[in-house]
Amino acid sequence: MKKYLSLLIYLLIITGCNHPGGRSWMIPVSIDPSDLAYTPSQMESFEARRSQVIDSLNNSFVILKSTAPCSFNRHEFRPNNYFYYLTGYEAAGSYAILSSDPQQKFTLSLPPESIRSLIYSGGALPAEEIQEQYGPDNLVSYKEARSLMDSLVQTGATIYTDRSDIAFLAKLQKMAGEDGSTQFSNIASLVDEMRVIKESMEVEKLQKACNITARALTNVMKECRPEMYEFEMEALIEGTFLEYGSAMPGFNSIVGSGPNSTILHYEPNTRLMKSGDLLLMDIGAEYAYYTADITRTIPVNGKFTPEQRSIYQLVLDAQLAAIEQMKPGKMFMDGHMAAKEVIVNGLTELGLITDPTSPWQIKFYILYPSSHFLGLDVHDVGDKGGSFAQFMEQTPLDSMKSRVLEAGMVLTIEPGLYFREKGLEQLPKIFASEADSIEIAEFIEEVRPIYEQYVNTGVRIEDDILITTRGNINLSRYAPKEIEDIEQLMK
Repeated sequence: MKKYLSLLIYLLIITGCNHPGGRSWMIPVSIDPSDLAYTPSQMESFEARRSQVIDSLNNSFVILKSTAPCSFNRHEFRPNNYFYYLTGYEAAGSYAILSSDPQQKFTLSLPPESIRSLIYSGGALPAEEIQEQYGPDNLVSYKEARSLMDSLVQTGATIYTDRSDIAFLAKLQKMAGEDGSTQFSNIASLVDEMRVIKESMEVEKLQKACNITARALTNVMKECRPEMYEFEMEALIEGTFLEYGSAMPGFNSIVGSGPNSTILHYEPNTRLMKSGDLLLMDIGAEYAYYTADITRTIPVNGKFTPEQRSIYQLVLDAQLAAIEQMKPGKMFMDGHMAAKEVIVNGLTELGLITDPTSPWQIKFYILYPSSHFLGLDVHDVGDKGGSFAQFMEQTPLDSMKSRVLEAGMVLTIEPGLYFREKGLEQLPKIFASEADSIEIAEFIEEVRPIYEQYVNTGVRIEDDILITTRGNINLSRYAPKEIEDIEQLMK
């Protein structure tokens, strides 16, 4: 029954609607971690993924390690994304080997076991349970897996592995010896495009991650006051994550007030917040290894100043225009270009841009492409149809070519404006190769009186968008972002 219920939910989401979500602060999230466990029917998805990879192997092999370098700077152990995506298995120190050999397509190893691991970690699941739940053709000991890997890398066959794990790659290369006959290819070439289109169970995890994050943001809106510290808001955010079964953030929480709101990846979160500051929160709960990525910007004292309101509304209008473009058949960067057009026109009207066709003036304010894929990684894998540099060179008048959007993709949309205190002074250094000193000096002289009204104003609004067959669904729709909603919630 659960299988068909999940399918129905996914069909409703994918066939979906264009409605961006109401203004309800009743967020549908409960303290119930039962959905962290996969049902037998859901485990079939992992088998299907492995089969797709195995079908492309010929005489090659895949060797993956569950423990990734990123595991060591998180709150608790987190498996390698490629390992997890193909197995669903979470134990540290395990290996997965895929082969086109019909007798041993999927080999999974038990984690290493010692007296210390039994005492400190409690040991792994019994072998019988691992066999039943994860369905390997061969379940071997840690020592047997190391021996098998040693023999495979010496066959001269191509070995696919996660090349971002440099230490593990070096270990495999050492096993292979120095004759150079074994080629090590990146598993990304086989798996990344599979990860772009999300399955129903992935969408469900992302939706719950978004709902938990929305609850954290509304909690901050209710509690935030002047003379509190940024880290108090961070504690409230991450405490809410834990309260609803999110073991940890998907990335370091950005909680920046006042001048820190203008720093794109500000992380210390130590400043005492003052009345009149904006607080920018770029956060994401990770649920079952799938992460949300939502940004909201609020006035610390609960009321936007006229200057803050004008910039905030401009960014919000840009984001809403972008979301309208995020549907099947449109291109990956169409949303970014729509947002860019709104922002450039708005800044020109405010007198902050003197030439709306000037690439360097546009790049001074628009610092990054506004979208990225979302999933197991906060900047998830997949070809976007262009590079960062290519996307940044486009003006609103240009025709932007990028990847065509398809139902099942999940991507962010996060336009922002950041008025750094020393922003104008930095212009000659930043754009010396793109504009002569006289042009830059004239721009600075003309916009300075207006720019100074917005100094230390940083606004970013970010949502997570699922592309559906008929449009999109905003997975982060429960996090308030309209000015009146934020001010009402903060009263």
